Amino acid sequence: MIDYQVLLVTLGVLLCIVALTTMAAIGNKLYSTREESSKRAFLDRLRKSFLMLKTGVPEDREEGMRRIVQALSGRWSELASLEVSQLELAVRLDVIHALEEEGVIARCLRHTRSPWKWTRAKALRILGELKVPSSVPALLSALEDKDPDVRNVAAQSLGRMKLQAAEEALVECLGRHDPSVSARIAAICIEMGPRTAPLLIRALREGTPKARFWSARILGEIKDPRATRSLGDALADKEPDVRSASVWALGMIADRASAALVEPLLEDTVWYVRAHAAEALGRIADPNAVPKLGLALRDRSWWVRKNALDALVRIGEPSKSALLRTLHGDDRFARDCAVEALMTLGMPLPDSAVSKGVEP
Repeated sequence: MIDYQVLLVTLGVLLCIVALTTMAAIGNKLYSTREESSKRAFLDRLRKSFLMLKTGVPEDREEGMRRIVQALSGRWSELASLEVSQLELAVRLDVIHALEEEGVIARCLRHTRSPWKWTRAKALRILGELKVPSSVPALLSALEDKDPDVRNVAAQSLGRMKLQAAEEALVECLGRHDPSVSARIAAICIEMGPRTAPLLIRALREGTPKARFWSARILGEIKDPRATRSLGDALADKEPDVRSASVWALGMIADRASAALVEPLLEDTVWYVRAHAAEALGRIADPNAVPKLGLALRDRSWWVRKNALDALVRIGEPSKSALLRTLHGDDRFARDCAVEALMTLGMPLPDSAVSKGVEP
């Protein structure tokens, strides 16, 4: 029998839930609309203040600067700092000077030491957009912050500054922090591009093992040929991670002349160094590396064999003779790799391959 009283109570609860959900959605929509409207109005006022700086009328200029300083002190200060960062250099420097005189920069620097993480993060973002050289020490200090979100914001802000001092500081910080922050710093260095190459090359030669590792990886990502010689020297590094990153980077740069430097690492004692060496030779695609890659098909590590196979396929036609010789060897894994490579290259298998028990 249906208990209608329970059913009515249940329906009532469901209707209340639907009503509350609908009200919350409407409230959120109204709030978002109001926020967006407030933001647009703020930007309109701020941009008019920027125009007042260019009128040549001292009173207008003074009033415009007062409004800009006020904008950098209010609710939308992060948005204002982003707008300031896009001003012409001369105008931006005048604005920063006014912000310094009014104590806005000093307040941001104090906020980088706030007990509240989001206050610290906000101050760091503003300083990064404003590109104030005097704030570099505070940003560097924030790289040691106890909170990973704040550390990431500090690294990102240093990258946004695009100052020589900030770039040097970022490279010097490579490998000093936990992996997430080091990865963020590396990403920023990659974004900055070849202009960081001289700093990275120096770190590759003189830095700690972790700094050498990250420097090699970044140099590979930006593919700067100026790094080839230093990366070649790093192939003799006592740290396998550094050797691995350096040989990978040489593969990314893909200078044919570096193939002779990479080949010996196919015999490295560490498997992942050998694997990256095989991968690099495939990217460099020097036919002279084919014999050594053929031998690497017999490596005890599956990844080395796989990368050697891919490298031979990349090199193409010049690999055929080495692959055919491998078919007649005693190593079953090497024969299987050779068959796969020949089939990928569209080359017919000789009858002797089938007689060895290899199925095409």
